[in-house]
Amino acid sequence: MVHRPDVNYPKFKDQFAAMDFEADILPVLSLYPMPEQKALEDWEMKLTDIRGKTVSVTWEDLKKLPKVEEPTPLVCQIFNWSETPLITGVRLPILLEAMGMDLSGSRYLSFYSGDGMYFESLPLALARDPRVLVVYGIEGERLPHELGGPVRLWVPFLQGYKSVKWLTHVRGFVRDPHGIKRLLGQSKTSVLGAPGQEKAHIVVARVGNGVASAEI
Repeated sequence: MVHRPDVNYPKFKDQFAAMDFEADILPVLSLYPMPEQKALEDWEMKLTDIRGKTVSVTWEDLKKLPKVEEPTPLVCQIFNWSETPLITGVRLPILLEAMGMDLSGSRYLSFYSGDGMYFESLPLALARDPRVLVVYGIEGERLPHELGGPVRLWVPFLQGYKSVKWLTHVRGFVRDPHGIKRLLGQSKTSVLGAPGQEKAHIVVARVGNGVASAEI
């Protein structure tokens, strides 16, 4: 059990289906009911380009790719918490290239949760940032279901809600489909403010710093 005394609760906190800020490693948060837990051999993630061509990624495919294992921050600006656990996964750009997803013509990627409701998007320029990870382990163990396992997105330089849990689908778009947080009016921007940047000791991707030129 972890005590996080600085947590703040937004007005829309009652919309969350799951909320536990005393959970070990990371708080347990889910806007919608968590999906049914699946065995690793049944897990699959689809990659769909703007022409509708789909490639499937299995657990075995994921484990064959170069592994990243390093302490990596996650900052939730909405609830005012941050953690920097040891995570294990693969770099998203390497995964997309290795699996042959055609990104030509795409300007955005959208990431979908296995809960069937939650999704978020990234400009392609940010999705290609090597800091963006597809994570399957945390603190030396498999990523637990309640934290988004078996596989989740991890975007350390943006607000935590961009790090989609229970990742099952990545899709290319020409126009920004936005994400659930913006569509629900829960957040106007995913850019971290100065306090979040300081907590995580990170450089934030935003217009003008050479990383991206799209609205996030």
